Amino acid sequence: MIPNGITPADDQMAADIFGVSVGYWRDTKAWEAIRGLRLLNRDGARRRVFSKEQLLAAQVQKERAKATNQVPKYDLPPVPAGEHPDDLLDLEEALHAIPKEQRVTLDTWKAYRYGTKTRLPDPDYTLGGKKIDGAVTGGEDFWRRQTILDWNATRRGRGNPKGRPAGSKNKRPRPADPKAEERKQRVRQLLDEHPSTLTAKKLAEELGVHAVHAERLLRAARLGKVSSLLDSKPDLTVEDVQRELGMHVVSHARKLLDEARKANAGAQ
Repeated sequence: MIPNGITPADDQMAADIFGVSVGYWRDTKAWEAIRGLRLLNRDGARRRVFSKEQLLAAQVQKERAKATNQVPKYDLPPVPAGEHPDDLLDLEEALHAIPKEQRVTLDTWKAYRYGTKTRLPDPDYTLGGKKIDGAVTGGEDFWRRQTILDWNATRRGRGNPKGRPAGSKNKRPRPADPKAEERKQRVRQLLDEHPSTLTAKKLAEELGVHAVHAERLLRAARLGKVSSLLDSKPDLTVEDVQRELGMHVVSHARKLLDEARKANAGAQ
């Protein structure tokens, strides 16, 4: 969580403040030598987050100590405690901001990030990443606590009587998103060209999408390819799937084949 009033900084920004390369910052774990420096990210988060205010204060104090040939005695500004409506939360933290009785599973919540039926609001802030076609991609998304609470108050869910009644259907089908279809086609093309080396990370960089979304796109493309293979070869084996998709883990290939068989059977 990034508390209200704190300017977030990632490894790159921290390295810039201290005048070192980001590789050096990470390899030496330089942040561990700064007494009182708080890590703001939760355990298991993919990106370290610091307080920019603490980093700037630490850098100044380090330079002063260096000028007098002393060991720096860090006295950093405190990080606010408690909860505030403007706290910035990552995707998993945003789920836990919702009352327990109204929460969905983490997998469902991640699906909401790029969903079409139920979709989370756009992030309030993105840390890191790079700008492609006017949009920042590859960074870490955060939502204000109040943004998530307001969104949750308008949807129907566990313990929440508001929103569209359960079981109701759209009066008209949702129009296809041309960009989404173009992206899916590109994933299928890349899978055909690089079946054994295409990863979600590489796909995210190629398409400029979040890694979670890239993982979903890659899995859907693999499932579609196995389904097509089954149409021409009903006795397709796990070994065939591994060879065609460059998959090394037998259990993953077997699961994909089983799901493709079920999907094809349901379509008949």
